[in-house]
Amino acid sequence: MEVALYGNTHGQSYRDEENMYLHHTPVEQMDPLRVAATAERAGIHSIWYPDHVCMPADSESFHTANQSGKRAYQRRHNMLDAAVVMGAVAVRTTTLKLGTSVLIAPYRHPLSDARQFMTVDQLSGGRLMLGVGVGWMVEEFAAVGIDYEERNRRTEECVQTYRASWTGDLATFEGNYYSFRNVSQDPKPVQQNPHPPIVFGGNTVRGARRAARFCDGLYPLFLDTYTEADRFAHLQDEVRRELAAQGRSPSDFLMQCAASARITDAGDPASQATPRRTCTGTAEQIVEDLAAFAAAGYSMVVCMLECPSGELAEQLDQIERFGAEVIPEAKKLKPAGEWKPVT
Repeated sequence: MEVALYGNTHGQSYRDEENMYLHHTPVEQMDPLRVAATAERAGIHSIWYPDHVCMPADSESFHTANQSGKRAYQRRHNMLDAAVVMGAVAVRTTTLKLGTSVLIAPYRHPLSDARQFMTVDQLSGGRLMLGVGVGWMVEEFAAVGIDYEERNRRTEECVQTYRASWTGDLATFEGNYYSFRNVSQDPKPVQQNPHPPIVFGGNTVRGARRAARFCDGLYPLFLDTYTEADRFAHLQDEVRRELAAQGRSPSDFLMQCAASARITDAGDPASQATPRRTCTGTAEQIVEDLAAFAAAGYSMVVCMLECPSGELAEQLDQIERFGAEVIPEAKKLKPAGEWKPVT
């Protein structure tokens, strides 16, 4: 199993007994280049960067990261742009893979996103993993002038546009929202097998079907405080049925997930709590939880490291401890099921 990192470019995370939240973090306490360099040295597989265009001060939208629907963001919130950060990280690292968690596809024209993330793949020498999603904040859709009710169908056309742009000679696509013929989108990404992997971030049956129809993997979120690794087994069954209908094999489909995590000492109350927060506690306890995710079919867990202080030093310490104490044992775990392993 691989361990990845959820980028802190929207702030350091913390939580209560029910919900995950993000600090309104000063940029110097994010320091994405230092975080990436530390993660690479620690043996982290990849960093996955979140995406928003703006943050409406007030929102009644259901935030899918929390089961309660409570928003993780503050009214005023520092957010660095994913594509720009990934370009900088690409030239400061050599092995670390770079993902989006997730790109809200309908917010921008897909030809623009296709070019930006091709550039990330080029600058990194072929290390892009693109996570896409439909978005959740009604007020943000209004701010960017896109109909919230169109987000699912637009996302499907966006993914088809990325594929058309990254393969073949000239790109052509005819859809309800996007149409173009014989346009150059060059150069192509470094990854040509046939293109960088595209995974769909979603926790719903419709999302699982969309992932199987249009993408190369499914990426559900387990960001609530207490969870069961097999919670989304029904989504995997849905993916299997949809893949079979298309004549595709699960062995060509990625299964990864995200979860909150925090490493502590044996004497810390977090490691002694009953019940214990998922992927929280000693290294041995975290590996036990990762083993449950592996048994549920996931070959990578993207860890959102809890840093209650909001300080960069805490984030770096968590990364270093994961590298020394968790990752060597996690790599021994073999994911169950027939899914394609993350490499």
